[in-house]
Amino acid sequence: MKTQLLSFVVLALPWLASCNGADLASGATVSEREVSALAVAEPGAKATEYSARSATLRLFGTQGEGAAAFATLADTATWDTSNVRVGETMGRSLKLSAVRESAIEIVDTTTNSRRTVRAGEDLTVRVIEHEFDRAARETGEHVFHISASSLTRVASRYGIGTTCESVELATYTPCKLTAVAKNSLAARVGLQAGDLLISADGVTVTPDNLGAILRGLGESRSQSVQLTLARGGVFFPRVYLVE
Repeated sequence: MKTQLLSFVVLALPWLASCNGADLASGATVSEREVSALAVAEPGAKATEYSARSATLRLFGTQGEGAAAFATLADTATWDTSNVRVGETMGRSLKLSAVRESAIEIVDTTTNSRRTVRAGEDLTVRVIEHEFDRAARETGEHVFHISASSLTRVASRYGIGTTCESVELATYTPCKLTAVAKNSLAARVGLQAGDLLISADGVTVTPDNLGAILRGLGESRSQSVQLTLARGGVFFPRVYLVE
């Protein structure tokens, strides 16, 4: 069983977005009142851009204390698991408010209701998501699934959100990201300021072609794109599978 540690800013659980291959567009209607009460709202988004559906989570257990405490939850439809820390959210409205020994407390910000779940118990919840939550989903170690149409709309609304400058590194000349804007295309596909982008499908990344490479992730010209990068002194390939 594969466990993924969540450490993103938007804090939406990607495996909830892909549960049973559900299409967000087919979910239940979300009201303007619910949008105004979301824990994590998409800036300026209308209610019609959100949808809601039911998911059943099982609490496997809790670990740690204080700020280091986290809960391990599994989606019973797929048994994919995620570690969630206090303050992080599931979808846009479900916030993990407390982690105790063998129990957690979850708050639904749209109803202001609190529910306690003990280890081994299941919890059926209403998950509210924005259409951009499926733009890029990390489904495995360094593997992202891309919704071409959603990522294209992200780029249209927020832009690429990053630039880079060429630097020297051993035998490479990677392009170092100078900044990554929140909610931008670059942020959605998991890039961070300081990342060293080396190549995309064997093509060297430069300040001139960076935008075209990132926008290309939202196009269906190729079924997959492999981006080679370095972070914290570690080189690794990242694969983007375009749907």
